[in-house]
Amino acid sequence: DGSDRSHSAAPAAMSSRKPHRWHRHRAVVLTSGAVCAFLRKPAFGSGFSVAVAPSFTSPAMSFVAPSVLRGFFGGSGKHLIGTRETAEQIVALSGKAAPSVLYLGTATYDIAKSRDAQLSALAQLGCKVQALEVTRAAAGMPEMKAAIAEAEVIVVSGGNTLWAVDRWNSLGLPDLLREAMLRGAVLAGGSAGAICWFDGGHSDSMDPHTYLATPYLFTGESGNEAGERPNWEYIRVPGLGFLPGLICPHHDRVQSNGIARAEDIGKMLMRHPGEQGICIDHFAALVVEGDSYSVFALEGQEGSVMEDGSLSLERGGKPGVWRKSVAPDGGIAHALVPREGRMSDLLRPAAGPIVVDPRLEVGRRENPQPPSVVA
Repeated sequence: DGSDRSHSAAPAAMSSRKPHRWHRHRAVVLTSGAVCAFLRKPAFGSGFSVAVAPSFTSPAMSFVAPSVLRGFFGGSGKHLIGTRETAEQIVALSGKAAPSVLYLGTATYDIAKSRDAQLSALAQLGCKVQALEVTRAAAGMPEMKAAIAEAEVIVVSGGNTLWAVDRWNSLGLPDLLREAMLRGAVLAGGSAGAICWFDGGHSDSMDPHTYLATPYLFTGESGNEAGERPNWEYIRVPGLGFLPGLICPHHDRVQSNGIARAEDIGKMLMRHPGEQGICIDHFAALVVEGDSYSVFALEGQEGSVMEDGSLSLERGGKPGVWRKSVAPDGGIAHALVPREGRMSDLLRPAAGPIVVDPRLEVGRRENPQPPSVVA
């Protein structure tokens, strides 16, 4: 997501590596409208976004986290990922003193300013960092395979989630990223860098200042003050589907359209009632090791969690993570995510088909992919 600058207060391919458990065959409808029948589904991800189509998945189906899963999923990009505290958390997850780090800055179009802001703290800790740039020209498949195979940590930038995931899908990167997850590489990132690993997210990918032709939010040529660019809407974007859930980053923030994400995510869930929202404050993150998670909160920063555990829309408390869904009475239920717990208790696959946001095609037309060029 492109929203981790100065804020105002207030469908993936299957890996060739077979996981330990598989669900039965089922049919899904891809966002392109193509029908893929009898695709096998990994037990720990909810995979492709689907339109109105039969679902053979029981709503009671539970999430099973692979034991090798390692992740740092933050509510913001450079404001969180670029800090030393976060870098130390990511390094600790790797189990190495100075892991090799691969940076995917596709969501910010590989702009150097964004890259440097998110990698500097990791580099200062002695990590070997390199970037895989695929915005305008892609390396060949052997080069992309080698870069991802060497990575012990993969950091994905914030930015335009819709454009980045579409770009990766066109290049065949999801298979390689899934293989990295299954061998224990740390999946890390904030905002778009958190959304991308899940079924989808609450995104600002239709903010024109996050477009390839006008990336002013990433170059510093525009701010993100509420009301600055009031005519764009949040949309539900698809992720890679490695993990189930609808991620809402910057949960405690108001963006340049003047709309609070904490309130708009409820409206989005009404349109996508089978999904569960995982709402991460700007300075918070989920830190994951296998089936265990903890909530990370950057010390000294504001957030939505009050001392009594209630929700503050004015950021009167500390950073935290919330779980939201449509309640049986039709309202939005929300619950504070405990500081520690099990991923199998926190996440659940969507109950029924995932509804595709009809505005995705508008976003794709307004912010088109470049011609397929191999470097």
